[in-house]
Amino acid sequence: MDPIELMFNPESVAVVGASNDLSKWGAGIFARVLNSPSVKRRYPVNKHQPVVQGVKAYPSLRDLPEPVDFVAIVIPYPDVPQVIQDCVALGVKTALIITAGLGETGEEGVRLEREIVNIARRTGMRLVGPNCMGHFNGINGFSTLRMTFAIEPGSIGVISQSGGFAMNILMAGQDMGVGFSKFVSVGNEADLHFEDFLEYMAKDEDTKVITGYIEGLRKGREFFRLAKETTRRKPIVVVKVGRTEAGAKAARSHTSAIAGADIIYDAAFKQSGVIRVDSVEELFDVASALLKQHLPKGNRVGIITSGGGFGCVSSDACERLGLKVAPLSPETIEKLNKILPDRWPHANPVDTVATGFANVTYDCIWPLMEDPNLDSLLIIGGVGMSAMFPRFGPDHINAVLPQADNPNSLIDFAQQMFASIAKQEMDGLDKLFESMDKYKKPVILSTPVNETIRSSPVFKKLQAHGVMMYATPE
Repeated sequence: MDPIELMFNPESVAVVGASNDLSKWGAGIFARVLNSPSVKRRYPVNKHQPVVQGVKAYPSLRDLPEPVDFVAIVIPYPDVPQVIQDCVALGVKTALIITAGLGETGEEGVRLEREIVNIARRTGMRLVGPNCMGHFNGINGFSTLRMTFAIEPGSIGVISQSGGFAMNILMAGQDMGVGFSKFVSVGNEADLHFEDFLEYMAKDEDTKVITGYIEGLRKGREFFRLAKETTRRKPIVVVKVGRTEAGAKAARSHTSAIAGADIIYDAAFKQSGVIRVDSVEELFDVASALLKQHLPKGNRVGIITSGGGFGCVSSDACERLGLKVAPLSPETIEKLNKILPDRWPHANPVDTVATGFANVTYDCIWPLMEDPNLDSLLIIGGVGMSAMFPRFGPDHINAVLPQADNPNSLIDFAQQMFASIAKQEMDGLDKLFESMDKYKKPVILSTPVNETIRSSPVFKKLQAHGVMMYATPE
């Protein structure tokens, strides 16, 4: 079996440094291995504790009753070479080294890291790390991550050169309802590199979109060769730090990465079809859209807005990004004339001139989706209004109650109004999704977003269909 395939699908696993002390990494990692349903046999290795988390422990790998498929190592760095020697002697094919304090710390750390790799290469054993956070398989549930929150299975693969950033990716994914297929924190890349996992995920049928966090590439030519081949059939979305000298310096001190000239990376990403983004939120927005929405056939954007100012701001943003706010066809203008007041601007962006509620916005969607001059649609306001009721509704009612002659009647009226708008919203969403499927055009929304809105039925319904909501149109 391919070493990386075995790493994600082992039947027998040993954790060197497994512990009963919950403050230690070895405790969290062994707990995850212990609860990985696909692993059949689990062995804690600890010189000082005969039983770890209710399981018989062994002083060393050589004391195990069988050779294992995979070893996770979380012990002080001076002891790592001996453990790798034990792995080689037992024929272990793959190991992951959580331990830090090696190549990222200076000459002595680099020397020790090279020694570890040289020992492993005697038998072709492959290593992840050191100085990494672990990995997991979202499909079978196998995990060497310390964190305790549940990770949803899905179709997004993650390769990260930063462990902390990787955890941020997972937590953000959980909040945004994004599921993962495979995940790996590569750390110092002493043996297996970012490119090795890129090649693996390119072939992995469970991974539909590959995402990554990059500080610097040691095998840049290999990366861009693989990326060019992969993006023909599978998208790659990355956060690449080091745009500034300060960022590049931080990357070098973090995982000993060679950041390189950012302008070269930017050009190479574009040539190889890699999508570069600047934040975790943007990473998931793009990845989710690629998974769930149709790709635009061109750069022509239609805009629906509930105010002229938003139309100006979004038009500027589109032009800066190389998107064209295209003219509407005469047929589209004629259709919109039957929906909007005479004072609407009869142009793109389509300003609904404060007609306000969602049904007007939804009525405008179909004509723009039908327009052959447009490849995608940006909607600012109008959609998602009912999601704001828990935030604004009670406050507005309470503000006027002291002046109301019949407060109970006012509350009843407000509740009926909110229910009516919520129904219009849900009906409108169904029409929106129908138009997206029919015309194969992506849609992006802009409306105020907070935790209340994120937990609303409207937001969840939009999210399930891959429609992203942003707080501002830019």
